[in-house]
Amino acid sequence: MAEGWKQLVEDLRSALGLPAPRARARANGGESPTLPAAPGIEPAPVQAPEAEPRRDDGAHSASLPIAPAEQVPLSAEHSAAEETALEAKPLTLRQKLYSYAGVAATLLLALGIGWYAYFGGLKPPAPDVVATFDGGQITVQQVRDYLARLTPAPLASLGVYQSYETYRAVIGSMVLDELARRWAEKQQMDRDTKLTDAMRHVSESVTLDEWIAELHTSEMMASVRESDIQAYYEANKATFGDATLSEVREKIRETLAHQNQAQFFEDYIASLRADATIARDFELLDVPAPTEAQIRQYYEANRTQFAVPQRALVDMIYVSVSASGDEADAEARAKAEEALAALKTGKDFAEVAAQYSQEPYSTVGITVEAGKDDPALGEQAFALVDEGDLSPVFRTQTGYYVLRLREQQPARTLSLDEARSQNITTLRPENERAWFEQNADRALFMIHGERYTLGQFYHEYQNLPPESRSEAQFAGPDGMRQLAELLIDRLLVLDDAYSRLLDQKSTPLVEDLRALVLRRMMHEAEVDTQVAVTDQQVKDYYEQHKELFTSPPEARIRAIRLYLDQTEDDRKRAWDRAEEAYKKLVPGFGGQPADFETVAQEYDEAETDPTDIGLGEWIRMGDDVLQNLSAHPLHAYLLNLPVGSVSQPFEFGDSVYIVKILERTDPVPLPFEQVKDFIRAELEAQQHEQLDTELAARLLREARLTIYDQVIQQILEADRATQAAP
Repeated sequence: MAEGWKQLVEDLRSALGLPAPRARARANGGESPTLPAAPGIEPAPVQAPEAEPRRDDGAHSASLPIAPAEQVPLSAEHSAAEETALEAKPLTLRQKLYSYAGVAATLLLALGIGWYAYFGGLKPPAPDVVATFDGGQITVQQVRDYLARLTPAPLASLGVYQSYETYRAVIGSMVLDELARRWAEKQQMDRDTKLTDAMRHVSESVTLDEWIAELHTSEMMASVRESDIQAYYEANKATFGDATLSEVREKIRETLAHQNQAQFFEDYIASLRADATIARDFELLDVPAPTEAQIRQYYEANRTQFAVPQRALVDMIYVSVSASGDEADAEARAKAEEALAALKTGKDFAEVAAQYSQEPYSTVGITVEAGKDDPALGEQAFALVDEGDLSPVFRTQTGYYVLRLREQQPARTLSLDEARSQNITTLRPENERAWFEQNADRALFMIHGERYTLGQFYHEYQNLPPESRSEAQFAGPDGMRQLAELLIDRLLVLDDAYSRLLDQKSTPLVEDLRALVLRRMMHEAEVDTQVAVTDQQVKDYYEQHKELFTSPPEARIRAIRLYLDQTEDDRKRAWDRAEEAYKKLVPGFGGQPADFETVAQEYDEAETDPTDIGLGEWIRMGDDVLQNLSAHPLHAYLLNLPVGSVSQPFEFGDSVYIVKILERTDPVPLPFEQVKDFIRAELEAQQHEQLDTELAARLLREARLTIYDQVIQQILEADRATQAAP
């Protein structure tokens, strides 16, 4: 399930430098069950491939950071909370850190609190009071309870809170929580329907998670039979070594429970449905399609939207200017002229592109569009008349081009039939909204006689991220029916959890989450409106940091590939052949290197086009141009090899490679227009960070926060004593 409330906790935990909770072991890669609470997708983690040269001659593969795929939240719970707390653009990581009191320790030190209190300054009003502020105080037990809710693992055993700075940051965060509650009360935020709706979702989601944990302990674990545990132990004795059955019994029980969890929850939901009285009227989800009259009326009223600009379909040779200065410019132009001369002799365009162009050849051509592409590119493309016409060599901001015309496509307006599907797509949401508003009070389904209206359903549907409403999962009547069934399951599970009073256990955590949401809303109101970056600031930043804005380097290479196959003998054969080929290419002192193409013809096992032999492939940092070799950190290694040099054999994926560098270009400065939006976002993030820091400092200062470090000393001593205990 998508876990919006857990993300709030993770952000705060990260800001305070606290560890993540220890997750239960999952057998055979099992995942937590997907409950009806949150229809969504949990993407698998992305792992960066490993690749290094086999030999070490001082040239190493530079490890490029490959970030995991960003999770796509699809639950109504997450969306509602996000809508309430962050209607402005999403916070960057740094903004989150500061928003969640990541700067609390720094602020407190800047105020001079720590040093004074540590050396016998102010005395606490009571032995267990660790901090005071206007209208409130914080006790040692409150701090421990707060930390326990953030990180359920035994805190002392982790040994991470044994510093004044961490405890001050936690205390500062608790005070900011209380100040956010006071701000919300003054602003009468409890009347805000968005907040109440978001907190309902948060509360329900926390309850569901608590209930899953309860079921895991009380029923899933208990359902594992002793005979199954013994059978598993006997079948897997080799993995347990010298451990006895008694020593690993609970571990096996946990493993078997996770293996059976999917069936357990399927049976659990089925039993809840069997015991419930459910009435459905899902025909209400069949939204009438746009009529022909609507489609035609919209088309006539919005003809300008269906204008198609002038386009030209071309083949392209592109030679970048690898550095600033007349010499680099002349070199690039000369190379483009060579390409044009080769084309005029009738040489195959794909072959010429492979030899000269940094733009990979496209078998379907490249579209140049008026008003979208570089004006110089458009001017030359639209000047071509007949298929096969060649342009002269011409320059744009980034380099030199040669074009060959495939087809001219004059500007025109789409006909009604051509625009029909686009019109229907545009009109459907309006029809949908009107239909649901007109029928909002009608009951979509009833559970035990309790009505769930079409209006309530549509509210949940709108709170899904736009991509999940448009994708097949929840799009159209069938997708809406699927969502409605999941909502029914959600309500049944919640009713079961509430009937056992489980929701009362999560009340403190829900209150913590409410404070986090309120802090986001307070920052939005107090900070977001003050963030403003001018065009001149963006331009100045670009001029001052031009060295940061360059295109990645490129290299043209020729590769020899040998497949590793499956068995050890196959792997040994591939490596032996690779070593043999390498010795011919780099024979050592006094030897005569063999021609790379000759060796490639003898050893290369890749299925390459014979006409491409010797032409090589262009690779860029992060591109996927190298044939049969995906983008990976090895690009850094290859792009640092000298031109004309041959790499040592290296293993990647299912093959061993030897690469020769045929040509390399240096990074090219990026034009201002290409990077201005990125710069603006970065400057806005910096402003937001500074304003967040100033707001937190002002709030703590106005609240006259005092922290008693002699009490923190006692907490630290107790932590160390607990950790040292057997």
